[in-house]
Amino acid sequence: MKQSTSTKANRWQLPDGVDQVLPPRAQQLELLRRDVLDLCRRWGYDLIKTPLIEFLDSLHIVPSQELVLSTFTLVDQLSGRAMGVRADITSQAARIDAHVLQRDVPTRVCYADTVLRTRPQGQLGSRCPHLVGAELYGHSGVESDLEVISLLLHTLEIADIERPLLAIGHSNICRGLLQAARLAPAEESALFAALQNKATADVERLLDETALEPALHEALRLLPGLHGTAAVLVDAHRVLAAAAPPVLEALRELETLASALQQRFPQQRIHLDLCELRGYDYHTGVIFSAYVEGHGGAIANGGRYDGIGGAFGRARPATGFDADLLTLLRFSRRPAAPEPCIYAPASDDPLLQDCVRRLRNEGRRVMQGFGDPHDSAAEFECSEQLSRVDGMWQVVPVPAVASLPPR
Repeated sequence: MKQSTSTKANRWQLPDGVDQVLPPRAQQLELLRRDVLDLCRRWGYDLIKTPLIEFLDSLHIVPSQELVLSTFTLVDQLSGRAMGVRADITSQAARIDAHVLQRDVPTRVCYADTVLRTRPQGQLGSRCPHLVGAELYGHSGVESDLEVISLLLHTLEIADIERPLLAIGHSNICRGLLQAARLAPAEESALFAALQNKATADVERLLDETALEPALHEALRLLPGLHGTAAVLVDAHRVLAAAAPPVLEALRELETLASALQQRFPQQRIHLDLCELRGYDYHTGVIFSAYVEGHGGAIANGGRYDGIGGAFGRARPATGFDADLLTLLRFSRRPAAPEPCIYAPASDDPLLQDCVRRLRNEGRRVMQGFGDPHDSAAEFECSEQLSRVDGMWQVVPVPAVASLPPR
């Protein structure tokens, strides 16, 4: 059946949120990927490559409703079981640590691969982000949180992101206060949403409808305002003085981490947010994000998610981060100029072929013509070319083409 003209005309279109990366940006993306993975390797992180599809019950061990909604599902034609296309790599890394590697010492892994999501995350997000990330299993102290955050900051440095802001929180502060409140599920859900949005008027209204003890009532009321520089920790100790031990322990961890980061990265901008609730159903401790000016969403996310490997038989402490390479590239100041190229004329001259081979082995980019009438260095946008000079092939600049005078 003959297709309509309009169908043929629109065949080039891609689905919303699906990107293609063209030259020279694709080369920039690949160089950034290599640089970040080399950084992770130098820190002792082993590269893993995970499958594009897995059974759903394996992909969804991370207790995140957002991840469930983001996963494309299909039926395996061999087993009849439900499968999913990975929308994240964290659960796969946890499976590898718990079930495959089974090490007793801390395990460090990194990855860089494309995932697929049913919908983009954020206004400028992609449905097929190029995720790069690192995960650390088997250590539960602040020291491993410090290492992972430090690795993220060095990643942003390699990407040449200008003055990123690091936002740090701790999921156990808000979670501990809500657990102590012992509200009905509907009341807790409504209060959680108000706290998440920092809707102070709604928070006060919902708290006034409860019968909480005064200290807990006041702590939850003031929680949305506990954010800013490290100085906010002084107010936090006063507001949370009567909180349960897990809340106070989380506050101490946050304080220790902020101090260590400021010592390691004295120029780094750090924002503490004690009401940070991103990943409330997913993270179990320190959580962090990186931001840049002029962009509302985070350009990298991470945090602690202890215990999810228990679904594979080994519940280990875990912390990590990931970022979309395309997003990092969007805000990167790395040079975007095309890579210089040398033009070689079409010839079977052994001396020319030896010269081309030697240049390529040295890492130079050489493009050889085919002898077509229009073949030239200018046609292939080469800045240099191979020319015979005194009987030898040498790299010389491409002569500037003089513009013709107007008729």
